[in-house]
Amino acid sequence: MLLSELFHGAPDVEVEQLSVDSRFPMKNAIFFCLNGIKYDGHNYIREAIENGAKAIVYSKEIPTEQKSQNRAIYIKVPNVNNTLIDIGNRFYEYPNQGIDKYVACGSYGKSSVTSFINYFLNTCSSCAYVGILGINYDKRHLRSSFSTLNILDNLKILDNIRKAGIKAVTFEADVRSLNLQKLDAVVPDFFIYTCTNSDHSSDYLNNQYFVQLRRYLYTLEDSCKLILNIDDISFKQIYDCVNNYVTYGFSNLATYQIRDVVMNKNGIEYKIKYQDELYPVRCRLQGMSSLFNLTAAIVALHQKGYPLDQLIETFREIPDVDGVMERVDNEYDIIIDSAYDLTSIQAICDYAKMAKHKKKAIGVISVNYSDGDKRLEKMMQICEDALDVIILTENESAEGAVSDILERCDRYLTKHKAVYSNMRSMAIENAVEIMNKGDVLIIIGKGNEKFLEMGLGKEYYHGDKYYAQKYINERRREENETS
Repeated sequence: MLLSELFHGAPDVEVEQLSVDSRFPMKNAIFFCLNGIKYDGHNYIREAIENGAKAIVYSKEIPTEQKSQNRAIYIKVPNVNNTLIDIGNRFYEYPNQGIDKYVACGSYGKSSVTSFINYFLNTCSSCAYVGILGINYDKRHLRSSFSTLNILDNLKILDNIRKAGIKAVTFEADVRSLNLQKLDAVVPDFFIYTCTNSDHSSDYLNNQYFVQLRRYLYTLEDSCKLILNIDDISFKQIYDCVNNYVTYGFSNLATYQIRDVVMNKNGIEYKIKYQDELYPVRCRLQGMSSLFNLTAAIVALHQKGYPLDQLIETFREIPDVDGVMERVDNEYDIIIDSAYDLTSIQAICDYAKMAKHKKKAIGVISVNYSDGDKRLEKMMQICEDALDVIILTENESAEGAVSDILERCDRYLTKHKAVYSNMRSMAIENAVEIMNKGDVLIIIGKGNEKFLEMGLGKEYYHGDKYYAQKYINERRREENETS
């Protein structure tokens, strides 16, 4: 494609690619000087040209002397982000077209909702996934350092997905990324907002979180359908941002009403009331948060046109989401979850507390050296209310600070003392040793993440599921040898 086809009045220079990262080879590329939180592309123009950029799209003033020293075509625009979206769409021949796009946002539950939608669509059609678990499409799995990709990467992914013949894609997004315009190149057909944790509720009081979310929602096209949890604090704050929304929840005012919830070791049973008809739902998932997330996925897919009966039947056999309320063992009730925010921790502890089959509830709970006293106090209150045994361990550490934070938790425990273990794997081993059949063990903080944040950076870690399975298997071998 010629540069003149993308920019009016530009010379007839061949353009082979678009780029926002000056570090990589970019033969015959247009380099866009994006201005991010940490880096400003205007500071890396020289490097971009050295790596092959033929044209520079910028918005800040650049000295004439610098332009004359570098052999490149300079194109000044009012807003580099908006220009990248416009040029990127033309360069990739409008990759949003022909693909159904589901965006899930919220304090937590995004991974679950997108995983559920992917699970269903891949049983009857095809669906790609872009989020914290990576990029999955056409039997490919690519790792990603960010849950939300930048503008250019999203355009490239959409282009690749369309060329692969895939008909739908799900995106995860947090409000911070939306505010940074990372998802502006994606034109959603469905935007699902899951829920708001207590930390973000506080941000609302400071006029931040929902202001940023509303700013993004106002940019959505009228055809986009907003899926909202009517029971969440977010509903009253954002429902008026679009003309097209549907709701789910326990409220009688919800479009899809949740009724007659029963939870047990085998999963969840409940009913969805829609247009005065009850639809029984049964699945193997655990916890109230899973119920809400599954319902959100069902609502979005039903609004797309899939029959409720088909959706409910398919979801009966849905597997656990990787590292999210994931059951480790069928014989022993062990649940792992990557929860960090207090609302998610509360939901998992509620499962341990309310599990009717349990004899004793045990928890391996992550604490961070960066946790403040207010958070620690609330977290210890949640754990004491739900758990019979509390084992505190590291999630991140720096130069022995984990020992200090574990000891600080003591002041907020009133019913009983916690057990401390600086090594996370050892904490899981201790929990498995003391649990019996009929007990519930929840392991919170990492899920299947393969690293620990240490003082000098990330340290490899096998994952909570690995260690829980390892120690359960060792216990079984010992029991078989003595029997």
